[in-house]
Amino acid sequence: MMMKRMLAAALLIPLLAAAPSTVMAEAPYQSYVYNEWDQSKAAPASYLPERTYSGIELGAGTFSEPQDMFVDSQNAIYIADTGNKRIVKLNERFEAEAIIDKLDDNGKEMTLASPMGIFVTDVGAMYIADKDSGRIIRASAEGKVELVIEKPTDPLIPSSFQFKPTKVAVDNAGRIYVLSEGQFYGLMQFSSKGEFTGYFGSNRVEVTPAVVLETFWKNLLSKEQRSAMMKLLPIEYSNLDIGADNFVYTTTIISKNSREEMKKLNPLGNNVLMGQQGGADFGDKEFTIKQGVKQDTSFIDLSIDADGFIAGLDRTRGRVFEYDSEGNPIAVFGSLGNQKGTFLQPSAVAYWKGELLVLDAAKRNVTRFALSEYGGLVRQATVLYNQGLYEEAAVIWRSVAKRNANNSIAYVGIAKALEKEGSFDEALAYYRQGTDRSGYSDTFSQIRMQTVRNNLPMIMTVFILAIAGYYGYKVIRATRNKRRREVSR
Repeated sequence: MMMKRMLAAALLIPLLAAAPSTVMAEAPYQSYVYNEWDQSKAAPASYLPERTYSGIELGAGTFSEPQDMFVDSQNAIYIADTGNKRIVKLNERFEAEAIIDKLDDNGKEMTLASPMGIFVTDVGAMYIADKDSGRIIRASAEGKVELVIEKPTDPLIPSSFQFKPTKVAVDNAGRIYVLSEGQFYGLMQFSSKGEFTGYFGSNRVEVTPAVVLETFWKNLLSKEQRSAMMKLLPIEYSNLDIGADNFVYTTTIISKNSREEMKKLNPLGNNVLMGQQGGADFGDKEFTIKQGVKQDTSFIDLSIDADGFIAGLDRTRGRVFEYDSEGNPIAVFGSLGNQKGTFLQPSAVAYWKGELLVLDAAKRNVTRFALSEYGGLVRQATVLYNQGLYEEAAVIWRSVAKRNANNSIAYVGIAKALEKEGSFDEALAYYRQGTDRSGYSDTFSQIRMQTVRNNLPMIMTVFILAIAGYYGYKVIRATRNKRRREVSR
């Protein structure tokens, strides 16, 4: 018996020693969530690196500083291979299907100078932001140029402005949104015919102590002195995308107030993405100071899938932040490094068939991330929850909560289902665990209202009896006093 135990232990030790390295090989980064005090807490990995693809493996040759990536409605993948001055199209099997480095411009050959952005419509029309040539090019799937947009002439645009488009997106109505380097007044909007129609969704000037002080001094200075001062400019966008809901989504690379780093712009250009608890705070909530510089999240790209999930790519720490359609945090994964699943210079992110692709400009490759079992449960529960199917979602949320006790969204999902069932006391406890103050307050109001309803008949009965007793006593007392007066006469 002793020999059997020793043999079993000898076989078990190598397995235990190998287990940590296996886990690290699957996810060489830490996944986490934030609690109500904005402290990071460990969480299971929602996405795991499945495979990396270099340009050579894809059959397209070595990439050179690739800057953008787009997945069309047919799941074909387009990569803006900027350094090689070309667009690479991949099929679903990750094979190079087309290399687009020359276009047909009415019989003349048109080459690309530095394609920084790529967007493809449902009919296969490609919109290319060619920065160094200063133009937006629309080409058919066959490579024929259909439209060229160069620097527009308009009173709103200074004559000194240089048109250097870096990103482009098109909505369902054919409106073209362009992000140009050095443009602080928002996205440039063009009609389907390439006519400039104005700016869209301008960022506001952030209110900081320096801005408040400068505004104060401007109120004291003369008009000539004010004109000599440096102008306060809004923050420049870093990227944009169009969601399935036809809303324009944007990212901001630097935000001094760490707010509204991601936006969802409605047709009026107003941000409607408020995030968890309405804070409009995205990315990391913890940051460090390195050589006197704040190391905060810098979103370089984002992607939106058919279910409204939003993936934002952070170039500072090489992380991907995923949010639901309301801006509630779902997952965090990725890191800087040389291992599989980490990045050196992440430049683009895109959803692909329920998975996520990340383009790395320095490694010159694409990494494919697949949902883990935990990530699949979170996604399924989130979709049901956003559809208002709280009871169905709660079953999955309970499973999620067992795997991750720090997942506050799971507790809120369970609380919603309990509230719908009328179990307000139990829902209150789950809202507390999920740190949802609004939900807690609403449920407490329901409990208070229910308490009043349950006790109203008794309260009204006691109230009526008290009134009847009071007036009855007054009548009896008046009658007695009257009799006394009559007897005394």
